[in-house]
This record gives sequence, C-alpha cells and structure tokens, in this order.
Amino acid sequence: MSRVVYSDNTATADQEALRVAHQVRLVTDPEEGSGVNVLPGGVYGFTYSPGLLNAPLFAVRRYRSYETHKLPSGDVYIIGFATASDARELSTAAGEMSLQIHPQPEGAHDTLVTIPYSRSRQHRQYASPNNDGFSVTVRASQ
Repeated sequence: MSRVVYSDNTATADQEALRVAHQVRLVTDPEEGSGVNVLPGGVYGFTYSPGLLNAPLFAVRRYRSYETHKLPSGDVYIIGFATASDARELSTAAGEMSLQIHPQPEGAHDTLVTIPYSRSRQHRQYASPNNDGFSVTVRASQ
C-alpha cells in the first residue's frame, strides 16, 4: 500500500502580507469550526467550503483547504491562486467572468487573488479535496 504525501502547506510571503493589509488574525480555539457568517470581523482561517456563507473556519491549514478572510468591516474574501491572465482579468473585468482558483500555488495557478463574497455569483466546488480547484463566476469589478 502506498503512502499519501501532501505538499507544503505553508503560506506564501504574499499571503502573509495580505493578512497584515486585511488586518486579520487567526481564529482562536473557541472560534474554530464556526461559520464565517457568525465570526467577528478581523479573522481568518481555513476551510474546505470556500464561497459558502457559513463556511466553517479552522486555525490549522490542511491539505487543499482555502484561506478565508473576514475583514474588520465584515466583508469576506476567498484567498487563492489563479493564472496570471485570470488574475489580471479579475481586477478589471467589465462583465462576469469565470475562473478556477487553487488553495496554494501550483503549476500555472501561481498568482495570488482575493475574491470578495460580494462578487461571487456562482461557484462549483468539488467533493474531494484531491480534485482540481474551485471554479467560481464573479460579477464585474467595481
């Protein structure tokens, strides 16, 4: 029987800088497992349910879990990695666009993106954390 080996799950320097810019702290033990919708502003954590209004956040980053920030203002963001061209389009999209994001940099998906829940129109998440990313359709940038 073969052993599963997971890739490095550490944050990139860009993710660390984004946490500072977003003014978020890691969820505490008593907050873990609570939905992002009921957590106070100014927190971040990791979830296998990106895009869900009540996505549970956890303090420990697990294989292929997505970082989620709830800003002090209450705005919620999915943090992930997209292709450079999708990242450019995401920042300037005049209309809806669909893209695929990954929880950590891999292959061509190596550019950090932040997707506010307020822009998410539709998303498709795969049941298995071993499958290929998270597909989301977002509204035009404002």
